[in-house]
Amino acid sequence: MVDILQHRITDASAWHGPALAGRDDWIMRPTPAMLAELRDATLRVAGRGLGFTREDFPLPQTAPWLAEALEQVTEGRGFVLLRGLPTPGMSDAEVRALYWGLGLHWGRAVQQNLRGEMLAEITDRGLDVNALNVKPSQTNAEQRPHTDPGDVVALLCINPALEGGLSRIASLVAIHNAMLERYPEDLPVLYRGFHHDLRGDASAAAPFGCSPVPVPVYRWHQGKLSCVFNASTIKDAQRRMGVAVPPEEMRAIDRMVELARSEEFRLDMDFQPGDLQLLNNWTVMHWRTGFTDNPALKRLLLRLWLLVDDIRPIHPSMRDGYITGAQTGRPA
Repeated sequence: MVDILQHRITDASAWHGPALAGRDDWIMRPTPAMLAELRDATLRVAGRGLGFTREDFPLPQTAPWLAEALEQVTEGRGFVLLRGLPTPGMSDAEVRALYWGLGLHWGRAVQQNLRGEMLAEITDRGLDVNALNVKPSQTNAEQRPHTDPGDVVALLCINPALEGGLSRIASLVAIHNAMLERYPEDLPVLYRGFHHDLRGDASAAAPFGCSPVPVPVYRWHQGKLSCVFNASTIKDAQRRMGVAVPPEEMRAIDRMVELARSEEFRLDMDFQPGDLQLLNNWTVMHWRTGFTDNPALKRLLLRLWLLVDDIRPIHPSMRDGYITGAQTGRPA
């Protein structure tokens, strides 16, 4: 029998956006000495692609700062924004080397698509967001709130949009509190879970192109609440499988989306070049507004999905998140 959490969580992970919007203690800025060290470490490995290790990217001054950022993500609010990294003016190879080196100090990167890319470009590729197998991150359309595969998602801003493209996040822990208080009848459905469309990344374990078993949205496991959420892949799975989720069950997903998007819960971030957002995929959902590109300089983010040792106890039924049955989300 599934153990449904029946009490509120009141620690730092259960935050509300308006309480943080006027503060900047979730923004971390490197010192001049750190910036110099990051540049030096990058120049030493920039010609090696992603073929280097953490030992090749030593950061004696910066490593404690990076560890503090990761602790905020894994043990605190579940997110942090690193502002002012030295990417402006760097070559593409240098930016990628810097980003990969930072990722090595936080965890192990996983593959993000069938091509085996470990470091993905998030930009508008002119695709139709409503078509099956199209990931909203490949378009300029507004996204639905979701979590990503892996324990932590890192997004590095290279170029912002001309208009729009605002990053939005919300605490899945605070939303669970709200569901418990306002819609407790929905929790059994959320703890049971849903099938997810794998958007063309299915393995032999998912012959119909969706997660072979329902993946729980929430689980309370060994004293920790964790969440897997992607409203788009839940809705797309119904199209692919030809089986509609009963309206009273889909209502629970729609209510979570509505809460996340509301001013009561969400926190907005306007990315600048050199901003790096770190999110805990088990406690924070994210999305972005639609955007218009500058034709001369398209919006571009670089993304890492990271596995982090001992981040939290995760129930086996949700360990692989909504990519259960996919060929992606695995270390190289």
